[in-house]
Amino acid sequence: MRPLDNKVIVYDSNCKVCSSWKDIVISLTRIPESKVKAYKDLSDGLDTKVDLAKFQNAMALVDTNGGPTLYGTEGIAYIFSSQFGIAAALFKFRPALRMFDFLYKTQAYNRYIIATPKSKFMCDCFPDRIVKYRISYIVICVIISLMLTALLGVSLKSFAGVSLAASVAQMLLIAGTGWVLQILLAIVILKEKALDYIAHLGSIMVTGLLVLIPWILLHWIAGVKSYYIPIISVTISSTLMLYLHIHRVRHLQLSQAWTISWFLFLQATAVAWIYTFYIQ
Repeated sequence: MRPLDNKVIVYDSNCKVCSSWKDIVISLTRIPESKVKAYKDLSDGLDTKVDLAKFQNAMALVDTNGGPTLYGTEGIAYIFSSQFGIAAALFKFRPALRMFDFLYKTQAYNRYIIATPKSKFMCDCFPDRIVKYRISYIVICVIISLMLTALLGVSLKSFAGVSLAASVAQMLLIAGTGWVLQILLAIVILKEKALDYIAHLGSIMVTGLLVLIPWILLHWIAGVKSYYIPIISVTISSTLMLYLHIHRVRHLQLSQAWTISWFLFLQATAVAWIYTFYIQ
Protein backbone atom coordinates (compact mmCIF):
# COMPACT_ATOMS: atom_id res chain seq x y z
CA MET A 1 0.00 0.00 0.00
CA ARG A 2 1.29 3.46 -0.89
CA PRO A 3 1.71 6.01 1.99
CA LEU A 4 -1.37 8.10 1.12
CA ASP A 5 -3.74 5.33 0.01
CA ASN A 6 -5.52 5.36 3.36
CA LYS A 7 -5.29 9.13 3.92
CA VAL A 8 -7.74 11.97 3.25
CA ILE A 9 -6.65 15.62 3.27
CA VAL A 10 -9.25 17.86 4.91
CA TYR A 11 -9.26 21.63 4.35
CA ASP A 12 -11.37 24.70 5.16
CA SER A 13 -13.29 25.42 1.94
CA ASN A 14 -14.45 28.83 3.15
CA CYS A 15 -10.81 29.92 3.25
CA LYS A 16 -9.46 31.24 -0.06
CA VAL A 17 -5.88 30.54 1.03
CA CYS A 18 -6.72 26.94 1.94
CA SER A 19 -8.53 26.42 -1.36
CA SER A 20 -5.49 27.75 -3.24
CA TRP A 21 -3.15 25.46 -1.31
CA LYS A 22 -5.46 22.55 -2.11
CA ASP A 23 -5.10 23.27 -5.82
CA ILE A 24 -1.32 23.56 -5.48
CA VAL A 25 -1.03 20.24 -3.64
CA ILE A 26 -3.11 18.48 -6.29
CA SER A 27 -1.06 20.00 -9.13
CA LEU A 28 2.35 19.27 -7.56
CA THR A 29 1.67 15.73 -6.36
CA ARG A 30 0.08 12.51 -7.60
CA ILE A 31 -2.69 12.81 -5.02
CA PRO A 32 -6.12 12.35 -6.67
CA GLU A 33 -8.72 15.03 -6.03
CA SER A 34 -10.95 12.42 -4.40
CA LYS A 35 -8.43 12.28 -1.54
CA VAL A 36 -8.84 16.01 -0.79
CA LYS A 37 -12.12 17.02 0.84
CA ALA A 38 -13.64 20.13 2.39
CA TYR A 39 -14.65 19.67 6.01
CA LYS A 40 -18.27 20.51 5.22
CA ASP A 41 -18.38 17.63 2.70
CA LEU A 42 -17.10 14.92 5.05
CA SER A 43 -19.30 11.90 5.71
CA ASP A 44 -20.30 11.00 9.27
CA GLY A 45 -17.56 8.42 9.42
CA LEU A 46 -14.75 10.87 8.62
CA ASP A 47 -15.91 14.04 10.37
CA THR A 48 -15.69 12.29 13.75
CA LYS A 49 -11.98 11.78 13.14
CA VAL A 50 -11.35 15.55 12.97
CA ASP A 51 -10.83 17.52 16.17
CA LEU A 52 -12.44 20.91 15.46
CA ALA A 53 -10.29 22.67 18.07
CA LYS A 54 -7.19 21.62 16.12
CA PHE A 55 -8.73 21.85 12.66
CA GLN A 56 -9.68 25.51 13.00
CA ASN A 57 -5.96 26.31 13.11
CA ALA A 58 -4.56 23.71 10.72
CA MET A 59 -5.40 21.32 7.91
CA ALA A 60 -6.09 17.71 8.85
CA LEU A 61 -4.77 14.46 7.38
CA VAL A 62 -7.26 11.73 8.30
CA ASP A 63 -6.33 8.04 8.38
CA THR A 64 -9.29 6.02 7.10
CA ASN A 65 -7.86 2.83 8.67
CA GLY A 66 -8.21 4.19 12.18
CA GLY A 67 -4.73 5.67 12.61
CA PRO A 68 -4.15 9.05 14.24
CA THR A 69 -5.19 12.24 12.44
CA LEU A 70 -2.27 14.53 11.67
CA TYR A 71 -2.63 18.32 11.74
CA GLY A 72 -0.78 21.28 10.28
CA THR A 73 2.96 20.98 9.79
CA GLU A 74 2.98 17.31 10.72
CA GLY A 75 0.35 16.54 8.09
CA ILE A 76 2.03 18.65 5.38
CA ALA A 77 5.41 17.03 6.13
CA TYR A 78 3.84 13.57 5.82
CA ILE A 79 2.19 14.44 2.49
CA PHE A 80 5.24 15.90 0.77
CA SER A 81 7.68 13.40 2.29
CA SER A 82 5.60 10.61 0.77
CA GLN A 83 5.78 12.29 -2.64
CA PHE A 84 9.32 13.70 -2.81
CA GLY A 85 12.54 12.23 -1.43
CA ILE A 86 14.14 15.67 -1.09
CA ALA A 87 11.19 16.83 1.06
CA ALA A 88 11.61 13.80 3.32
CA ALA A 89 15.29 14.65 3.82
CA LEU A 90 14.55 18.34 4.38
CA PHE A 91 11.89 17.71 7.01
CA LYS A 92 14.37 15.54 8.95
CA PHE A 93 16.58 18.64 9.31
CA ARG A 94 15.24 20.19 12.52
CA PRO A 95 16.03 23.89 11.78
CA ALA A 96 14.26 23.59 8.41
CA LEU A 97 11.27 21.92 10.07
CA ARG A 98 11.07 24.64 12.71
CA MET A 99 11.20 27.38 10.08
CA PHE A 100 8.51 25.64 8.03
CA ASP A 101 6.37 25.22 11.15
CA PHE A 102 6.71 28.93 11.95
CA LEU A 103 5.79 29.99 8.40
CA TYR A 104 2.91 27.51 8.22
CA LYS A 105 1.43 28.71 11.51
CA THR A 106 1.87 32.34 10.52
CA GLN A 107 -0.20 31.85 7.37
CA ALA A 108 -2.67 29.45 9.05
CA TYR A 109 -3.53 31.79 11.93
CA ASN A 110 -3.77 34.73 9.52
CA ARG A 111 -5.47 33.02 6.60
CA TYR A 112 -8.61 35.16 6.85
CA ILE A 113 -6.42 38.26 6.89
CA ILE A 114 -4.32 37.18 3.92
CA ALA A 115 -7.63 36.76 2.08
CA THR A 116 -11.02 37.50 3.63
CA PRO A 117 -13.38 34.47 3.86
CA LYS A 118 -15.67 33.60 0.99
CA SER A 119 -18.74 34.48 3.07
CA LYS A 120 -19.65 35.99 6.42
CA PHE A 121 -22.47 33.52 7.10
CA MET A 122 -20.85 30.11 6.50
CA CYS A 123 -17.46 29.10 7.80
CA ASP A 124 -15.88 25.75 8.58
CA CYS A 125 -13.70 27.20 11.35
CA PHE A 126 -12.27 30.60 12.13
CA PRO A 127 -8.67 30.36 13.41
CA ASP A 128 -7.71 31.45 16.90
CA ARG A 129 -6.31 34.95 17.28
CA ILE A 130 -2.72 34.36 18.38
CA VAL A 131 -0.92 37.68 18.91
CA LYS A 132 2.61 36.46 18.18
CA TYR A 133 1.55 35.05 14.82
CA ARG A 134 -0.44 38.19 14.01
CA ILE A 135 2.69 40.24 14.70
CA SER A 136 4.92 37.86 12.74
CA TYR A 137 2.58 38.22 9.76
CA ILE A 138 2.74 42.02 10.00
CA VAL A 139 6.55 41.92 10.21
CA ILE A 140 6.76 39.67 7.13
CA CYS A 141 4.44 42.02 5.20
CA VAL A 142 6.51 45.04 6.19
CA ILE A 143 9.76 43.36 5.13
CA ILE A 144 8.31 42.35 1.75
CA SER A 145 6.86 45.85 1.28
CA LEU A 146 10.19 47.52 2.11
CA MET A 147 12.01 45.30 -0.37
CA LEU A 148 9.51 45.89 -3.18
CA THR A 149 9.43 49.65 -2.51
CA ALA A 150 13.23 49.76 -2.56
CA LEU A 151 13.24 47.91 -5.90
CA LEU A 152 10.73 50.43 -7.21
CA GLY A 153 13.08 53.19 -6.13
CA VAL A 154 15.92 51.50 -8.01
CA SER A 155 13.81 51.21 -11.16
CA LEU A 156 12.95 54.93 -11.00
CA LYS A 157 16.52 56.10 -10.36
CA SER A 158 17.04 57.35 -13.92
CA PHE A 159 13.88 59.47 -13.70
CA ALA A 160 14.85 60.97 -10.34
CA GLY A 161 18.34 61.94 -11.44
CA VAL A 162 19.87 61.08 -8.05
CA SER A 163 22.13 58.38 -6.65
CA LEU A 164 20.87 54.84 -6.14
CA ALA A 165 20.79 55.20 -2.34
CA ALA A 166 18.98 58.54 -2.57
CA SER A 167 16.40 57.15 -4.99
CA VAL A 168 15.65 54.22 -2.67
CA ALA A 169 15.46 56.45 0.43
CA GLN A 170 13.19 58.94 -1.32
CA MET A 171 10.85 56.21 -2.56
CA LEU A 172 10.60 54.69 0.92
CA LEU A 173 9.62 58.09 2.32
CA ILE A 174 7.20 58.92 -0.51
CA ALA A 175 5.44 55.57 -0.41
CA GLY A 176 5.78 54.69 3.27
CA THR A 177 5.12 57.76 5.39
CA GLY A 178 1.34 57.64 4.96
CA TRP A 179 1.23 53.99 6.01
CA VAL A 180 3.22 54.77 9.16
CA LEU A 181 0.86 57.60 10.12
CA GLN A 182 -2.21 55.40 9.54
CA ILE A 183 -0.71 52.62 11.67
CA LEU A 184 0.04 55.04 14.50
CA LEU A 185 -3.52 56.39 14.29
CA ALA A 186 -4.91 52.86 14.48
CA ILE A 187 -2.79 52.03 17.53
CA VAL A 188 -4.06 55.12 19.34
CA ILE A 189 -7.75 54.83 18.42
CA LEU A 190 -8.56 51.17 17.71
CA LYS A 191 -6.78 49.71 20.75
CA GLU A 192 -7.28 45.90 20.73
CA LYS A 193 -8.66 45.85 17.19
CA ALA A 194 -5.61 47.73 15.92
CA LEU A 195 -3.55 44.58 15.43
CA ASP A 196 -6.13 43.03 13.10
CA TYR A 197 -6.54 46.25 11.12
CA ILE A 198 -2.77 46.69 10.76
CA ALA A 199 -2.47 43.09 9.58
CA HIS A 200 -5.06 43.83 6.89
CA LEU A 201 -3.04 46.92 5.95
CA GLY A 202 -0.06 44.59 5.50
CA SER A 203 -2.04 42.43 3.06
CA ILE A 204 -3.11 45.53 1.15
CA MET A 205 0.46 46.85 0.99
CA VAL A 206 1.92 43.64 -0.37
CA THR A 207 -0.88 43.11 -2.91
CA GLY A 208 -0.59 46.67 -4.20
CA LEU A 209 3.19 46.47 -4.55
CA LEU A 210 3.07 43.12 -6.35
CA VAL A 211 1.22 44.92 -9.15
CA LEU A 212 4.38 46.97 -9.74
CA ILE A 213 6.65 43.96 -10.34
CA PRO A 214 5.94 43.78 -14.13
CA TRP A 215 7.11 47.39 -14.50
CA ILE A 216 10.23 46.75 -12.39
CA LEU A 217 11.13 43.65 -14.45
CA LEU A 218 10.37 45.43 -17.71
CA HIS A 219 12.72 48.26 -16.73
CA TRP A 220 15.54 45.95 -15.66
CA ILE A 221 15.29 43.36 -18.42
CA ALA A 222 14.28 45.49 -21.40
CA GLY A 223 15.69 48.81 -20.21
CA VAL A 224 12.36 50.58 -20.79
CA LYS A 225 12.49 54.18 -19.58
CA SER A 226 9.05 55.47 -20.51
CA TYR A 227 7.31 57.65 -17.93
CA TYR A 228 3.91 56.28 -18.87
CA ILE A 229 4.34 52.67 -17.74
CA PRO A 230 5.29 53.41 -14.10
CA ILE A 231 2.58 56.07 -13.87
CA ILE A 232 -0.04 53.61 -15.17
CA SER A 233 1.31 50.87 -12.88
CA VAL A 234 1.15 53.09 -9.80
CA THR A 235 -2.38 54.21 -10.73
CA ILE A 236 -3.55 50.59 -11.04
CA SER A 237 -1.81 49.70 -7.77
CA SER A 238 -3.41 52.62 -5.91
CA THR A 239 -6.86 51.83 -7.29
CA LEU A 240 -6.55 48.17 -6.28
CA MET A 241 -5.39 49.10 -2.77
CA LEU A 242 -8.30 51.54 -2.39
CA TYR A 243 -10.76 48.81 -3.37
CA LEU A 244 -9.15 46.35 -0.96
CA HIS A 245 -9.17 48.86 1.88
CA ILE A 246 -12.87 49.60 1.42
CA HIS A 247 -13.63 45.86 1.34
CA ARG A 248 -11.51 44.99 4.38
CA VAL A 249 -12.79 47.88 6.50
CA ARG A 250 -16.28 46.63 5.75
CA HIS A 251 -15.20 43.10 6.72
CA LEU A 252 -13.85 44.41 10.04
CA GLN A 253 -17.09 46.36 10.57
CA LEU A 254 -15.23 49.64 10.90
CA SER A 255 -16.26 53.06 9.63
CA GLN A 256 -15.16 53.98 6.10
CA ALA A 257 -13.67 57.05 7.74
CA TRP A 258 -10.61 54.81 8.09
CA THR A 259 -10.47 54.51 4.32
CA ILE A 260 -10.66 58.27 3.98
CA SER A 261 -7.89 58.91 6.53
CA TRP A 262 -5.70 56.18 4.96
CA PHE A 263 -6.17 57.59 1.46
CA LEU A 264 -5.52 61.17 2.56
CA PHE A 265 -2.40 60.21 4.52
CA LEU A 266 -0.95 58.35 1.54
CA GLN A 267 -1.69 61.06 -1.00
CA ALA A 268 -0.78 64.07 1.18
CA THR A 269 2.53 62.67 2.39
CA ALA A 270 3.48 61.52 -1.11
CA VAL A 271 2.78 64.98 -2.55
CA ALA A 272 4.67 66.64 0.30
CA TRP A 273 7.78 64.50 -0.21
CA ILE A 274 7.66 64.89 -4.02
CA TYR A 275 7.45 68.66 -3.59
CA THR A 276 10.37 68.58 -1.13
CA PHE A 277 12.62 66.39 -3.31
CA TYR A 278 11.84 67.53 -6.85
CA ILE A 279 10.00 70.85 -6.91
CA GLN A 280 11.14 73.07 -4.06
